[in-house]
Amino acid sequence: MADTYKPTDAFDSMTESTFILNPKSAPKKTATDDNLAADGGYVPLLQGKEPVESMRLRKQLFETTWQPLEEQLFAIEEQVNNIGITEVCDFVDSSYQQIESKEKGQLAQPFAEIAAAITFAGVNTGDHGKLFQSLHDQLSERGHHVALLESQYCSSLPNLHKGILEQLFNSLYAGTEAGDKAGNGAFGGSKTVAYDLGLLKLWWADTVTRDARVGSKKAVVILQDFEGFPPMVVDDFIRIATGYCDAVPVVLVLGLATSYECVHQSLTKASLSMLNVERFNLQRSKQCIDAAIRSLFIQSGAILSFGAEAYKSLLDQFLLYNFSIAGFVKKLKYAAMDFFYAQPLSVLAGMLRPAGNGDAQQVSECPIRLSHDQVELVRMQRSVQQFLEKRAKKDGGDAYLRQALNDDGFFQDTVLPQMVRRLAAYRQCYSIGIDAIVEIQKVAPETLQKPIRTLHYYGMGQQFDVCTHWKTLLAVVRRMKVSEMELLLQQLCPIASRSSDADWELVADGVSISRLMSSAAKLLANPDDPAHIGAHDHTEPKKRIRTRTEMEQCPFLLFDHGASDAQLRALEKCCDAIEAMLKTCLGSYNEVPLSEIFYYRHSFLLDTTFSAQPRAAVQTALSKSHYYINCECCAAGDAECTSALNQNGHDSDDEEQRISPTMHDTSITYRLHQECGRLINLYDWHSAFSSVIEREPRPVAPSQAEIQARFMRGVEEMRFLGFIKATQRKTDHVVRLTWGM
Repeated sequence: MADTYKPTDAFDSMTESTFILNPKSAPKKTATDDNLAADGGYVPLLQGKEPVESMRLRKQLFETTWQPLEEQLFAIEEQVNNIGITEVCDFVDSSYQQIESKEKGQLAQPFAEIAAAITFAGVNTGDHGKLFQSLHDQLSERGHHVALLESQYCSSLPNLHKGILEQLFNSLYAGTEAGDKAGNGAFGGSKTVAYDLGLLKLWWADTVTRDARVGSKKAVVILQDFEGFPPMVVDDFIRIATGYCDAVPVVLVLGLATSYECVHQSLTKASLSMLNVERFNLQRSKQCIDAAIRSLFIQSGAILSFGAEAYKSLLDQFLLYNFSIAGFVKKLKYAAMDFFYAQPLSVLAGMLRPAGNGDAQQVSECPIRLSHDQVELVRMQRSVQQFLEKRAKKDGGDAYLRQALNDDGFFQDTVLPQMVRRLAAYRQCYSIGIDAIVEIQKVAPETLQKPIRTLHYYGMGQQFDVCTHWKTLLAVVRRMKVSEMELLLQQLCPIASRSSDADWELVADGVSISRLMSSAAKLLANPDDPAHIGAHDHTEPKKRIRTRTEMEQCPFLLFDHGASDAQLRALEKCCDAIEAMLKTCLGSYNEVPLSEIFYYRHSFLLDTTFSAQPRAAVQTALSKSHYYINCECCAAGDAECTSALNQNGHDSDDEEQRISPTMHDTSITYRLHQECGRLINLYDWHSAFSSVIEREPRPVAPSQAEIQARFMRGVEEMRFLGFIKATQRKTDHVVRLTWGM
């Protein structure tokens, strides 16, 4: 699109980059719009063939699923954060206590100090408001007077004093007529009040005379984002508050997002010497995420789980960016909305009922009758096809398979509940497997101990035989002594007892997980008892290691020299039993029927929605501007250039690098700068720009002054977008800053 500098062009502005285009006439409201508003934005899927009751069931399932899920997440966050908040509150309660001496009794402090709590809240600044508000509420519940301040309102010392005094006064007179007066100004409605800490001293003395319990109360000042406060303002406040700390017990709480070194870099040594500092760690985002993942994904009560790629995207957004709990919740909610909004088979979630404490989920009938299209969509899933083939072989004959594929009623009444029940049994066994891994990690070296979020990623993303961590833990188990194995089995047997014998079998002969682990524990307790060994077991007791092969296969024989041969044989069988249990419980979710439905896999959607790439977006817009501005002349110019390139025998790569004179000036300068190296000569750049502009299809050719002005504006926009910068090495050159794309 050629730039002709028309003064009437509303979009040709150097100072504005966003424009509002109002429609010429408001679109008429239709009945479809009313239905969409009534149904909360849900539309019939399957090309409009989905029944209305199925669509409304998806809406109902989302509301009934997400609301308790969100409440559970907030409860977990509050429970985890309360650990650090309680420590800070206890410090405030115990601050300014008199020093006890056995010889002279109770003595006052020898010099004036302000009690200060330096709290590291982490880099997730978006969650700091909620965290420090919880700290404010708990301190207020304990009877303290609290002022919570933000740096954007405290740019100077008077503003800081004003915020402290008004909040402290309101904390005492909250909900009363005096509190309303204090909210308009300190101790009255005067418009010219000099906010000074002397008022705080008078107010505190007045409070002492009226409240006998004030001796245990403190005036707490919380600086939520310490890095944002001007250092001189905080420094002056500390110096002034030190003169009143004998009359007013002031406690200073500094909230940090970076590191503790920021306090030493911001404050002077004189101010730091006036603080009685104690450090606290309020960043418990990782502990909160671990608790949330255990509760939402590992315990068998979850309705929607995440596949390996989607879970990795969910975890990377948290670990590699900002440690934000709020961002984690938003991403989780977006995935739940996408599941219930865009998945026509999400109605199957109504067949599962949540269960707690690791119990298996209850399976019920589908709340509605599925349509033929929905049943066919279920049959098309690869995991369903594998389940039907295995079931047909087990039941003997093709009659079951033929009926499941042709009879929708039989499929929905018989086959579908079997698959959902199988899914619920797998989730229960997966929960057992992860809990068993956690117990094994407790006896493993500290370097092998992984958090629950990493264990879940291993369980979702890798097969049991491939995962290196599982093999390492099994090697630790095989090196255990008899006494250590007995303690481990005492922890594993109650976990394995949660499995159901009817829903999940370990081996072909029907030995369940719970029976296998209990038999292993009894065998280790009585290795010489024939009843525990079994009539079918005719293996001889394991002798001492004599060959290198035996050393590699049975390393535990090297570490327990006091055990008998029967105990060593029992120890080997216990190791085999633990390995068999883990191999069964930690199997791949891809082998479970309906895994394509109940395990969310749209990782690309999550990445594109929550992992913004502004640089790539800007570069794409400059490279293909006619797609963004919908320019007809640029599209026509592209067609002409394409035909000319095809006639000359050029490749499609040359088509992407063409520069049309109808393109926007900034797009032309961007395309030209891609052909340069690190240093760009402005004169050569201007010459190339002029050669392109002179080919504009205009009646009158542009003047050199116009071309120079347009080139200067394009270069300035390139500098503003961060593609180039000036250099002192050569005054007639600029430095290129971006590469790629």
